[in-house]
Order: sequence, then C-alpha cells, then structure tokens
Amino acid sequence: MRRPDLHAIGERVLRLPGATLSLRILTDIARGDITDRAMTLAAQAFTSILPIVILLLTLPGSDVVDDALSGLGIPVSKLDHNSVDNPQSFATFGIIGALMTIAGATSLSRALGRMYVAIWGVTKLPWRAFWRWVIVLFLIPTAVTAQGLSTGLHAETLFGLHLGGSGLLGIVLVFGVTVTIWSGTFTAIPRLLVSTQVPLRLLALNGVVTGLLITALLAGSRLALPTLASGTIRYFGTLGIVFVAISWLFVFAAILVVTAIVAHGVATDPGRVGTWVRRWAGTPTPFAPTPSVAWYDRGA
Repeated sequence: MRRPDLHAIGERVLRLPGATLSLRILTDIARGDITDRAMTLAAQAFTSILPIVILLLTLPGSDVVDDALSGLGIPVSKLDHNSVDNPQSFATFGIIGALMTIAGATSLSRALGRMYVAIWGVTKLPWRAFWRWVIVLFLIPTAVTAQGLSTGLHAETLFGLHLGGSGLLGIVLVFGVTVTIWSGTFTAIPRLLVSTQVPLRLLALNGVVTGLLITALLAGSRLALPTLASGTIRYFGTLGIVFVAISWLFVFAAILVVTAIVAHGVATDPGRVGTWVRRWAGTPTPFAPTPSVAWYDRGA
C-alpha cells in the first residue's frame, strides 16, 4: 500500500484560500506567550481595578456606580464602605491616599502598554506620557459602569416578543450597546498606550473584534458563571470568589492578547488579505527611539 506524501498534502493545503494566513496566525498565537501575558494582566487587573472601584464608591454621588454594579449582579450594597451621602467620606479616604491608589493601580495600564508594544513591535512611550496610564485606568471602570447601566435595556420589547424573560428588542439593544462599549474602549486604550504608531483604522478593527469576543464572554458568563461560582464557593468558601474572579479575568485578558496578535498578524501578512488590510488600515510604524539625557556630564 502506497504511503501518502505528507509534503504534497501540506502544499495542497497551503494553496487553499486563507491557509497561509491562518497558519501564520496560529503560529503567532502559539509563540505569543498567551498564558503568561494573560495571567499577568489578570493579576494586575485584580489588584488595580478593585481599589479604583472602592475609591469611586467613596466619592459623593456614587449612586450611579452602585446601580451599575448591581445591574451586573455585584451586591455593592452588602459591602462595608462609608456612606456616599456623607461628603466627608472622601476626606476620610484622603487626597494623598487617593493619589497613591491611582499611582499604584496604573500597573495595569503599564502592563497593557508593554503587551501592545511587544506584540505590535512599536516603541515604548516615554515616562512623560504617564497621564495616558491614568486615563486608561479610569476607562475600564467607566466601561463597566456603562455596561451595568445598559442591562436595564433587556426589558424593552417590540410587539410583545420575549425570549428567556427578556424582551427580544431588549436583547438586541443590549447586544449592540455591549459591542459598542467594549469596541470603543479597546480602540481608545491601545490608542492611548501606543499613540499614532498604530493607525486608528487598524486599532478600530482590533477593537471591534475585541468587543465581539468580550460580548460573547459576558453572555456566556450570564449563563455559566452563577452555577460555577456557587459550586466553587461551596467547596472553597470565600476564597472561591477569588478563584472565580481571577479565572474570569484570565479569559478576559486572553481575549485582549489574542486579538492583538491576530490584528498584527493580519496587518503584516504578505498575502492578499494582509495587502488589502494594509491598504485600508495601514501598518504599525514605530517611533524613532529618543536617547535618554543623562543627568550628569559623562565627560567630567
């Protein structure tokens, strides 16, 4: 019996439309250290976003944040924090404490910046761009707040049509708003972290794919997370909440890493798709590195 020629089969497969691009993307994903990068981002998110949420809850007029988190199923009312009705609660937290919280929490922004810089092969922004990290840090809680507030749209209906206790129109509205929120968020965040080194159209393409995947994650979380969380908490107690949160953040972060790798792979592919994407959206172009100025005279 004649043995199949694997080399010839491989060549035929590579001639299929999109086969070369798919193989390149899969290779980039395999080499992209997704696990390490996603776990780093998940850990940074867990230690960065939570202090910012607590800080926001101490501000006067934080009822909007309470309502948004409650809409996402997070029982903020059961947390032990100072009443936001008292304007002195923020003073108790302290201006210095708030600034230290923000400064420490920018570790997530810096980790995101390192990830995008490494994957897209661009130049790291200088320290004078630190204000971008602060904006990025508050963009994510803002998106979460907007997402929580949008859950109220699920009750909207058209012609009395319902699906699973929600109005059919409401489901469409929540889907559209969710995709818009996260697509816009993860178009703006990379833009802030890499500046104009990556064309805005390419960032928008990356953002839309990210928004769609995050929407799918949120929809799946609505279905699977309550059962998973209750089982984990039953076995591990309060520590189970940490396990569930870190696991969810890991998947969320993995989406960010994979979409960045795919966007870079498509934009730099020499094939037809890559050529069309570069013609429409451009390609990453790193800034020329600027030498740092020494504070002392080397010639002295």
